[in-house]
Amino acid sequence: MKRYNITIVGMGPRGLSVLERLAAHALEHQLALDIGLVEPGECGQGVHSARQPQHLLINTVASQVTLFPAPGAVALAPHCATPSLTEWARQSGYRRVGDQYYRIGATGAGAEIGEADYLPRRLLGEYLTWGYEQILASLPPNVTLRHHRLRANDMWQQPDGRCAVELDSGFILISDYVFLTTGHGNNAMTEPEAACASFAQEHARHNSKLAYIRHVYPLDKLVQIDADARVAIQGLGLTAHDVIAELTVGRGGQFIREGQTLRYQKSGREPQLILFSRNCLPFAARGVNQKGLAGRHRPHYFTPDAVAALRERALRERGCAQLDFDLELLPLLRREMGYVYRATLDGAGPEPAAYQLSEEEGAIIDVLLFPLRGREFASLAEFRDYFDDWLRRDLAEAVRGNVGSAVKAATDVLRDVRATWQAALEHAGLTPASHRKFLNVYNPVINRISFGPPRQRNEQLLALREAGMVDIVSGPGGSVGFDETAACFELRTRFGSGQERRPFDVLAVARLDVFSPQTDESVFMQNLLRRGLVRPYYNGVFHPGGIDIEPGGRVLGAAGRPLGNVWALGYLVEGAHYYTHALPRPQLASRQVLDADRCVGAMFDAIAANSAAGTGSSASSTGAATPRQPGRREANAKAASFDPLATTIATLPVVPADADADAAVAAGQEGSATPAEPATPRVPV
Repeated sequence: MKRYNITIVGMGPRGLSVLERLAAHALEHQLALDIGLVEPGECGQGVHSARQPQHLLINTVASQVTLFPAPGAVALAPHCATPSLTEWARQSGYRRVGDQYYRIGATGAGAEIGEADYLPRRLLGEYLTWGYEQILASLPPNVTLRHHRLRANDMWQQPDGRCAVELDSGFILISDYVFLTTGHGNNAMTEPEAACASFAQEHARHNSKLAYIRHVYPLDKLVQIDADARVAIQGLGLTAHDVIAELTVGRGGQFIREGQTLRYQKSGREPQLILFSRNCLPFAARGVNQKGLAGRHRPHYFTPDAVAALRERALRERGCAQLDFDLELLPLLRREMGYVYRATLDGAGPEPAAYQLSEEEGAIIDVLLFPLRGREFASLAEFRDYFDDWLRRDLAEAVRGNVGSAVKAATDVLRDVRATWQAALEHAGLTPASHRKFLNVYNPVINRISFGPPRQRNEQLLALREAGMVDIVSGPGGSVGFDETAACFELRTRFGSGQERRPFDVLAVARLDVFSPQTDESVFMQNLLRRGLVRPYYNGVFHPGGIDIEPGGRVLGAAGRPLGNVWALGYLVEGAHYYTHALPRPQLASRQVLDADRCVGAMFDAIAANSAAGTGSSASSTGAATPRQPGRREANAKAASFDPLATTIATLPVVPADADADAAVAAGQEGSATPAEPATPRVPV
């Protein structure tokens, strides 16, 4: 029996989904597979390390998180137990004691984990590793698996079309088929970031507390921050909450509930925290989940069918199926949100066909989307009052729930219509100008008002504000400057006719980088790009991020031809795809599972086609590019490898988007034929 070598590069949750699908298909097809997993850490966990402290939480209720396909979602069911995260935690003996979770079994101590609990990420890491072990145990006898605790440094195609994956030790895996699921990465510094790093390095001899922390993960690096330092956290989203938790509870502080009030008790080891961002607005808290495991609003207007109809009309009228979000899709979205808002207030929805968005309801939806539009603040004190009042009002709505609160029900629409977002945006669904504006303007809004933190996080933020641990010293439009004399950073914000200037010592950037192969620091990705095995994804002249793939997930090389034996999934393709981060949900046909099943199914189809043709080679139906130069070494004394690295593939430059360019796009102009940098990253849920 012929054996096929398969390599998965990156074994976080996405790689785990691929492995689960490989196990199911291997048993069905009775093929002999040798699977190599390239992952320096534990398989399955990715960024959800099981060694994290308890105060770092996932931002989705645990009952809505699973690793496995929902029943009926895929043709071949898993061959192992498939509990959700909550079910696994209960079965494993975890119980809640106060705000902590301990594996104490059936002792009667503590409380059972509920459907609405937000569990620590360390438990998610444990669950993913448990899932990996279950999948491993379910592999049929004709499948072998080896975990290489290393990183991939390079990959090239051999003359027969197979891939050689070189690890950072020099070891080479000869692979018939490869799945790339490397997840999040870090980008090379931009000029402003390099200026901050240079300033901190050059002036640290005059201020021992001075530091620039461009990537806050892993959070262990925050231990270097002195207790008397002034720390500015750039960003108010989910990553910022991790940093806040690490520098407060992680430093020995405690949140104490007294009746309905949450109070923060200092340890004395916390630094002074400052929050700021472009708009200086916190993410809205998630409403209490009242929809159950699989409940969600089923849209009437903002639907995949409506998107398809608009495309047909655009093709007839303009000769192009690409859409303009502002002109064609936003009216449908506002009507959808308005309908849910009205139905929640009235206790019953009007007849969908008869409902039209009223001027009053339209104004309410616009305020939910853009609360600062048309608003100016005369002073920092006025903005602080607005900030705190906004937090209190949002928390009150969150308590009413995502069905009971008209506000939370309306904003939850943005989360429930994910299939429509994907139908509208993916594979150049919008015009380049509209795509760019969507990611720079609307996507941050979607993240902020519908993919926010658990309610308790914003309760804690308010308690920290009242305890004087977190200050707001900036406002919308604030910027970072340098005070050469005092050897510190400075936050500068204009209010009215004056400017606030506030010094600080540590700048911690609390946001994730948008992945782009052109700026990613990974040696592996840079080598793939230089060899022409991958290319950046472009919608016209706009580069939203990610590498280019065909709709089936096969990687497109520099010449635009698919590498028929290489697939990419997850954050690597966030650009051609949209919202690739979400873990599967129980009882729903989730994107992560369907992507993995489609790609793995395509691999088995290719094997079957090659077998029928009598070639037995992965190259015969791959469309792989022919290598351009002779080899460089013996691959583990087994197969000659091939090195076309000497041939440089020209790539389009990535030019950072500035305020003027953004304004031009907002005005509906393309502005320049030069590709823009990737926009705001999407938030994991």
